[in-house]
Amino acid sequence: MLALRRTSTITIKTVGPFDLGRLARLHQACFDDPWSRADLAHLLALPGGFGLLARLFERNLAGLDGMRGVGFALCRVVRDEGELLSIGVGPHYRRRSIGSALLRESMERCRRAGARAMFLEVATDNISAQTLYRSFGFDAVGTREGYYQRADGTRVSAYTMRCDLTRFPWQESPTRRGR
Repeated sequence: MLALRRTSTITIKTVGPFDLGRLARLHQACFDDPWSRADLAHLLALPGGFGLLARLFERNLAGLDGMRGVGFALCRVVRDEGELLSIGVGPHYRRRSIGSALLRESMERCRRAGARAMFLEVATDNISAQTLYRSFGFDAVGTREGYYQRADGTRVSAYTMRCDLTRFPWQESPTRRGR
């Protein structure tokens, strides 16, 4: 039996007005309490707001090519601070370094827009996301009690994390940093 090899390439583009439907569907696939299309449009229209869409180009087994939106990041820069407002990768596309690519590009775009530091919140029980953020130089600087509400009505706290963007820690590989 001949095994065909799947190849895929990740590209990241800035979210445009025609991407709002795709962005809303991705947000819904990633979170229990998704933001609406109107919420996303409002956020992107704020001064300093921007979104990124990760697209995966895959050659399938029939040899046909396909491009699909598989992840997103939503950020805002105000003065010298950037904030990662939301980031997600569709459930079927996780563990392919898409989240890392989105985080790296978000940090770089915030830095280019003048941010010297970047902040985010992450649920205290989301260990995999915390591990990713720490590998990019984020450190916990505070806790927000009961910050997130789950679909079942329970609340979970969040860590506030911060990264110094002037040090470019995300441009080094984790092994070079000794992590």
